[in-house]
Amino acid sequence: MLGAWSRWRETWGTLAGLAGLGTAVALAAALLSSGPTEPELPGPRTAVRVQVQTETEREAVRTVMLDLWSDSDTGTALDVVLDAQGIDALRERGIAFEVLVPDIDAVAEAERARIEAAEIARPGNWFSEYRDYETVDAYLDVLAARRPDLARVEQLGVSTNGRRIRALRLSAAEGEAKAIVLNGGQHAREWISVMVSTCVADRMVSGYDTDPRIRTVLDERVVWVAPVINPDGYVHSWESDRYWRKNRAEPYGVDLNRNWSVGFGGRGSSSNRRSQIYRGPHAFSEPETRALRDLITREPVVAHVDFHSFGQMILYPWGHTKKPAPQRDRFAALGDAMASAIAATHGERYKLMSAAELYAAGGTALDWSYEEGGAFGFTIELRPTGGSGFVLPPEQIGPTCDEGLAAVLALAERVD
Repeated sequence: MLGAWSRWRETWGTLAGLAGLGTAVALAAALLSSGPTEPELPGPRTAVRVQVQTETEREAVRTVMLDLWSDSDTGTALDVVLDAQGIDALRERGIAFEVLVPDIDAVAEAERARIEAAEIARPGNWFSEYRDYETVDAYLDVLAARRPDLARVEQLGVSTNGRRIRALRLSAAEGEAKAIVLNGGQHAREWISVMVSTCVADRMVSGYDTDPRIRTVLDERVVWVAPVINPDGYVHSWESDRYWRKNRAEPYGVDLNRNWSVGFGGRGSSSNRRSQIYRGPHAFSEPETRALRDLITREPVVAHVDFHSFGQMILYPWGHTKKPAPQRDRFAALGDAMASAIAATHGERYKLMSAAELYAAGGTALDWSYEEGGAFGFTIELRPTGGSGFVLPPEQIGPTCDEGLAAVLALAERVD
């Protein structure tokens, strides 16, 4: 079956390019099923949302899932990827589910074809399409050159495979000022998190002279923006596997957002190296998490926003325990201001809650930022709420950036 699946994927890519997505499935199926000795082909990989009612149901889902799209497998709502056999298994057990993406590979192939065509067209708006690692990294230099009085690029470290991890430092403050750290791309497949963090930096550079709120923030604060914390995984998601989540540590990668020291090894992480939430051999085993940790440790950071997707949520500590954080009310007030600012842009609602209310997750960045980094740590899960999942249409980059910037400004204006 695995051999057939590999052949199906290869044939799909070839035929989709020649015949178009509408006929590629039929052509690939006809070719691969020829001959009496051909193995039965798998159906498409389908992303579904399952509302689990019992631990027995949860275990049944874990047994048949091909991939986990939820950020943890401990919540009541699980977004998972299934093949036809997995879907049949859930139906046989009477477990209800909602289809999010009927064929995730067809969606990814359509995205790949669109991006290639967009590169040929070279659109004038940099944020009209998703950008790969090299392009995003180079754009930090463009922004720094555009306003050298406000911006400079600094290397935070290097990845497992030697790619540089860089951040843009933005500030017009005189003397030492409190800092806010923004990052995207801890999870490789969450491309919108990379684009939004880059776009926030772009908006701050371009808006300093015209937007009084941006001017005030940069006159009083230092804003660090690291768009791609996981460059190896991000490159892999562009070149090989659109739905890759972890870094590229051998042999199966590490979930960077389970590799932080606070709550390390707890629920919502795994010691199984093949798991999507594999935490690594020990806290900060990965150079990517160490790079971001060292930035937050050395700077007077008062707030940290870790952009992710998807779900449209604002999460605050704790994630590793349901015990209320010492400053829970302050977190809730800051989060409410961010959620209100987001809603004022395009009317979208982002749910506000502690991370543990959604799912248990040990070893996350937001918990470490708060307990060890001394900062108000937030995770913002960007668009969508479900639907297209990680492959968000490019026309939503701009509006999602509006929401990200609104949240960052609201936080920067209120955090101590």
